[in-house]
Amino acid sequence: MSYDSEALAGFDAYFGRILAGLSPSRRRRATLKLGQALRRANVERIAANEQPDGTAMEPRKARKDRRGRLRKRAGGRMFRKLRQAKKWRIDAQPDSVEITATGNQRIAAQHQFGEEGVVGQGPDGRRIKHRYTARRLLGFGPGDEREALRVAEEMLGLDG
Repeated sequence: MSYDSEALAGFDAYFGRILAGLSPSRRRRATLKLGQALRRANVERIAANEQPDGTAMEPRKARKDRRGRLRKRAGGRMFRKLRQAKKWRIDAQPDSVEITATGNQRIAAQHQFGEEGVVGQGPDGRRIKHRYTARRLLGFGPGDEREALRVAEEMLGLDG
């Protein structure tokens, strides 16, 4: 899962020039701090059921129990486990940072890209499949650029 290249084009050049003046170990530390800040922002958005652009995620589809009654949980908060920072791994290199889901990445990928997944089993034993609505879990939000600039200032010793 990666960020939109259009949203990062100008920022990447600016942050790259800042990092170019640092040693490889300091660049890796800077990209790690940037990754931690981006992970924190994305986990907070996932917990609030918001996409990176600030729009609300489409609510879960209401499901029925075996008797045909609607379940009470439908439409509630989603991604209970993906809301935890430990479920997202940061791979920081001197020139890049990557945030990926740990463990079974299937659930995150199905929702990020709107893929098809198994949601249950029918009375005859066949698997029931459903195409998930694309819900952006990872992305570069409006406040993330400000946070990245704060990390750059901290690494350059400009924060006071």
